[in-house]
Amino acid sequence: MNIKEEEKREGFHVVDALLKHSPEIIKKIFIPDSRNDERLSSLVSAAESLSIDVEVNKKIKQRPIAKITPQPTLGNKDLKEFIESSATENPTVFIVDNIIDPRNLGACIRSAVAANVDAIIINKHQCSPITSTVRKVSCGGTEVGSIFMVSNLINVIKFLKDQGIEIIGTSEHSEDIYTSMDFNTPLALIVGSEETGIRQKTLDACNHVVNLSDSELINSLNVSVASGVVLFEIKKHKSGL
Repeated sequence: MNIKEEEKREGFHVVDALLKHSPEIIKKIFIPDSRNDERLSSLVSAAESLSIDVEVNKKIKQRPIAKITPQPTLGNKDLKEFIESSATENPTVFIVDNIIDPRNLGACIRSAVAANVDAIIINKHQCSPITSTVRKVSCGGTEVGSIFMVSNLINVIKFLKDQGIEIIGTSEHSEDIYTSMDFNTPLALIVGSEETGIRQKTLDACNHVVNLSDSELINSLNVSVASGVVLFEIKKHKSGL
């Protein structure tokens, strides 16, 4: 089995997501011969029902691997077309500004997809690329989310504002707690790393900056946890709950 990195997708969550949402890009699925359980049988059945070839491979230890048709990376132009053509009147956009750790990036993408955001924007010069680790940790989020890698985040923020989308940053130094916000509006939430947070230039471009904790003991959270907390609060507001 010789698969180029851009053609390789590994793990049950990732392959399951492809089978459910993008089976047309799967060329073949390779499975380990060292296991014969219900989870693997279910995956094989789903692949066979879609007429996707499945091959047992002794070199694979535990997790299935899908060989796919390489997909283009979506960028600034794609994002603008996506936003301008979207029929969603009350969109939620998730922006990652300054996250270098691939596990944190993968976890953030997982939270964003679980919270049903409309688009995920990654500042490609200040963040980890979408690596195999990012894909694994996202548990399929990278395969189903609308992800855009942009080169100039400030210009993107200006564009979003022109489209009537409010920009909300997160910072442990803000005096405004996120629960005081009305999130039932078109908005983009920006997060950054635990160490340095969102870059100052990005913070300055925000309409609002909120803090996630008013605790006197610990006033910051892991970025993926923080993302999930705020994104599900946004989802709750927009659902009218």
